[in-house]
Amino acid sequence: MILEIAGLALLVAVAAFLMAPMIRAARRQALLARWPRVRADVTAHRVRMSGDAGFPEYGVRYRYEGRDHERFVGSAGGHGHTAYNSYRVRKAVDEQMARRPVGSTIEIRVNPADGEAYLVERELPALAIAFATGAIFLLFFIVFFFIAFD
Repeated sequence: MILEIAGLALLVAVAAFLMAPMIRAARRQALLARWPRVRADVTAHRVRMSGDAGFPEYGVRYRYEGRDHERFVGSAGGHGHTAYNSYRVRKAVDEQMARRPVGSTIEIRVNPADGEAYLVERELPALAIAFATGAIFLLFFIVFFFIAFD
């Protein structure tokens, strides 16, 4: 009986551990969807390093609320590339940045509260993935419950 309860507790803990980042991403996506989209000109590229991870960023110039702005923008999710110093990862980042060359126009989202800007990127629907993952774990929970406490 104690093993069955421990197994159920472990299943619930793993589900919570895996679903928490998905729920945070869904909230971030919902917030970003309300921010205005602005066209921006790419003026530069850089890779901001943090330890072993490289974070591609684009220097952009854009006009928002009647004022001109210039800053570096990156992924809203803060996605970087670990092991950036390896040739394959560096090459993948270079290819990613080449899709938005200097002089091109891209779309960014601007936070109306503080003017911070982020790239407009296609992201997986985090909320749908969280629901699907939750449904799978619920199914496992029900099956395990009936098998364990039969």
